[in-house]
Amino acid sequence: MNWSNISSLRKRPDVRPAGWLSRRGLWFQFSVATSSVLAAGMLSLGYWVTQRISEGVIHNAAVAAANYAENFISERVQELGRQSTLEPESKAALDALLKKPGASLVGFRIWKGDTIVYSDRRELIGQTFARSSMRERAWSGQVAAEYGHPHGIEDPPVGEVRGAILEIYAPIYKSGAGDIIALAETYQRAPGLAEELASARRGSWMLVGLFTLIMLTLQSGIVRRASSTIDTQRTALREKIVELSRLLEDNHRLQSRVNQANRRVTETNERFLRRIGAELHDGPVQLMTMAVFRLDALEAILKEVGKELAEETQEDTTAVREALRETLAEIRNISAGLAPPEIERLSLQGALELAARRHERRSGCPVNCRIGTLPEKVPFSLKTCLYRVAQEGLTNAFRHANGVGQILQARYEQGRIEISILDGGPGLDKAKAFNEDAGQGLVGLRDRVESLGGEFHVSTRPEGGTRLTASFEFAEADTEAPVIHA
Repeated sequence: MNWSNISSLRKRPDVRPAGWLSRRGLWFQFSVATSSVLAAGMLSLGYWVTQRISEGVIHNAAVAAANYAENFISERVQELGRQSTLEPESKAALDALLKKPGASLVGFRIWKGDTIVYSDRRELIGQTFARSSMRERAWSGQVAAEYGHPHGIEDPPVGEVRGAILEIYAPIYKSGAGDIIALAETYQRAPGLAEELASARRGSWMLVGLFTLIMLTLQSGIVRRASSTIDTQRTALREKIVELSRLLEDNHRLQSRVNQANRRVTETNERFLRRIGAELHDGPVQLMTMAVFRLDALEAILKEVGKELAEETQEDTTAVREALRETLAEIRNISAGLAPPEIERLSLQGALELAARRHERRSGCPVNCRIGTLPEKVPFSLKTCLYRVAQEGLTNAFRHANGVGQILQARYEQGRIEISILDGGPGLDKAKAFNEDAGQGLVGLRDRVESLGGEFHVSTRPEGGTRLTASFEFAEADTEAPVIHA
């Protein structure tokens, strides 16, 4: 888990759009949004349903009117199946239909193609008009109807008729056959149709409105309950975030104390090792050096006392002298390896350069030092650790790469010290390098770095060779208690 994200989440202010809606609860915002969409959808659906119902009512009325045309008009216009005009007798019979008492017809006409062959308006007989969609539907065998106020040149003078009328186009078939020979266009009163349409529309809108209200109520209740759950969870989450942030701050404080304790323990160990090295150098080393000198003096005395005695003891004295010298050399190496006495008074840059010079003297291989500007004052424990990294890294470079391409890099950027040792060898097997059975070199070095809160990496370079890197976060302004984080 990224604790820094939790801390930033706690400190980050809520970003909400400005406006009255944003100040309402989540359920209210969601209800407004969904209600708007649902209302728009239900209005569209209601309009569509109302239109379909209206069309159905009008169609039913039109079908009834078409039956009238089929029963009373069709038999009077059958000659249109063999000619394009009506006989005077047929016209007189059609005129009589308009004069029947109680007839609902207010006007009608007969079409042959796009030409009017009969009309209650005599001036329209024989005129041809452009094809209309309603006549096309009628010529295809359907009954087309329209309810409203008539308009256009084709419509009859029905000024004395108040209100809307029903305009119907119905096909007229040839008797005994299925061929359409003409169209009957009728205009008739429909006194109950307006009320029927209004009742159907009211019923459809009431049904759609009822369903819309039920859906809005259900979704509002569901959303409100969900919003209440979300608000409860949000409050609990905020409390958890506050608690986690407090624990994070406590963890940071404890981590800082642990790092300081590690630094003090490491520094104490380094000083203790340095003191042991000094004691070895000033004690056993001096005594053994004195013993070698006294042994040389004793050998000279024996040579003066007697040649035979000197020859008898020469082998023993030589063996003792060599043993003392080897022991002296080992103790000196141990003393020098425990803690170089120069480290404390050197800067970090000087300590790294000292490690490079000593490695060059021991191995005879040059080291390319690329050391940038480093902090002048670094805690003794950190300085000693970086010295050991340079020392052990260069030793590994000599051991595994024969000293080819040895580079010591060090830099300090953005509060971070980083040291790298590179070589041009065949690379390093990390699994073998960090195997405990392979020795304590890199393992001990990694533990030393991580105990001070640093990061330790070993990798193979893309161009060949090995890169060993150790890095520490370090606040240069506080040399007594450096800011070191794992």
